[in-house]
Amino acid sequence: MATRRNPFLVLAAAPAPAKPDPKAIQAAKIALAVTDQFVIPTYRALVAATEAQEKAWATFAAKRETGDVALLRAAYNAAADAWANAQLIKTGPITLFLRYDRFAYWPEARNATARALGQLLASGNAKDLTAESLAHDSVAGQGLPALERLLYDGDNPAALLKASGKDGPWRVQVGQGISRNLAAISRDVLKDWTVPDGVRAAIAANKGWKNLFADGAEASRLLLTDLVAGFKLMHDVKLLPVLGANAAAAKPRSAEAWRSGRTQRDLVLNLSSAQAMERAFAATAPAAHRTKLDGLFAAAVKAMDAAPADLGEAAADPKRRPRVEAARVAIKAVQTEIANTLPGDVGVTLGFNSLDGD
Repeated sequence: MATRRNPFLVLAAAPAPAKPDPKAIQAAKIALAVTDQFVIPTYRALVAATEAQEKAWATFAAKRETGDVALLRAAYNAAADAWANAQLIKTGPITLFLRYDRFAYWPEARNATARALGQLLASGNAKDLTAESLAHDSVAGQGLPALERLLYDGDNPAALLKASGKDGPWRVQVGQGISRNLAAISRDVLKDWTVPDGVRAAIAANKGWKNLFADGAEASRLLLTDLVAGFKLMHDVKLLPVLGANAAAAKPRSAEAWRSGRTQRDLVLNLSSAQAMERAFAATAPAAHRTKLDGLFAAAVKAMDAAPADLGEAAADPKRRPRVEAARVAIKAVQTEIANTLPGDVGVTLGFNSLDGD
């Protein structure tokens, strides 16, 4: 017997598939552009520099007593240059396993780098220099600031590296271990970005990656937040504490990499890196806004170039301090313009970052 259809029965219609959000699609495209034009090339350069540094330490170790410490310093500075270009990126695999802090723990708390490096130098145990040990040891003793101390700290660090007995050879082994660790971290980060199931592939497919972001749009938001936070790093962390309220209150030794004289150079490279990242974002921004940002960047670079190389000491010198203050003002101007206009221009919102202070 045929079943009669109830004329009063209303069948629920299947929900229509959600329409793709054009803004989300555009944001994902921007994230991929920033990844291809800025992030991956920057990490490739970091790998090249840290691997060259690792080789320099191996070469020095083979002929330690006649080796040229100047070559170690040159390799360190090349690696530090590459890090200054990558320092603004805090999205993605650099956040895993404390990689960011392990690479360059700064600002340091309570002289942590000296204490951690001192423990390594007193250890004499090669097991403490393995990747497995360093992955679980203090972040302060295994990155660029620790290498800087080996190469520049004290009355005659070169002589310590060449010293006879146990101290010299072990000090060189520590340098080798740290440089090897830095190269390994760099390779791991680049690999996580570029492998078939890595970060770039996830962004290209508009998918999430290891709970660090949900899709390409969120990746774009995080990368833009990195860009703005980079200016907070330059202004609030690298400059304000050094400047203090006046020349008498300046703190030259709170400056980044003051031992190797890199404070001003790191800021110049940070600015250059920020501009490269901004241009990858701003391709779809109004021409007038791009022109204004280019002008502000040019002014900031000019002011930063004019700041003394010994920026920390200059901050405490009433005659030279105005040049440091001028660089601070110019950096702040770029930060304000980017934060106020770029998110709206490209349709990407800003998110929380570790320098927000809340």
